[in-house]
Amino acid sequence: MFFALPLTEPPAANLAPYQRLCQLKDAIPGKGRTVSDANLHLTLAFLGHITDEQTGQLIRAVSQLAVPAFSMHFNLLRYWKRSRVLWLGGDICPEPLAHLAAQLSQLALELGLRHDTRRYTPHITLRKNLRQRPVIPDQQPDFLFHFQRFGLYISEPDGPRVRYRLTHQWPLIQPEIPVQDSE
Repeated sequence: MFFALPLTEPPAANLAPYQRLCQLKDAIPGKGRTVSDANLHLTLAFLGHITDEQTGQLIRAVSQLAVPAFSMHFNLLRYWKRSRVLWLGGDICPEPLAHLAAQLSQLALELGLRHDTRRYTPHITLRKNLRQRPVIPDQQPDFLFHFQRFGLYISEPDGPRVRYRLTHQWPLIQPEIPVQDSE
């Protein structure tokens, strides 16, 4: 299981950048397994396998979190040699994103779940199992995504691949818009 931010919500704001991102990931030359369009997401925290009891505890604890909605520019196309992953990240991590990822990691630790001890690097995995560094275009992409909710996902077999299924979701706090007098 893992926590993630969907790239397709809200549809009105994220549809165009999502479609461009899908085109980009499919256009980059090189071998490896391309992440399916439906599985693209921004990972917050990976939990591994957890029991039903732990899932219930986690859902109750996460329901107490209050984090504002935010936007993020993704403008760095990179390759991690060790994990053989092509990914898209940003040069700036918004404070609400860093805060949410830290809170989820802390909750996992408190519940005795697997958590990553490395510094959080917000990224969207585009391709896996690359045996060599792909040719990355000189001009870096620039995508702006808006995030209004996050979810708990489970990986399920789907033929030779996997499918990420949303099991629970939570809203991020929307900023209040001041009401203006009509006088």
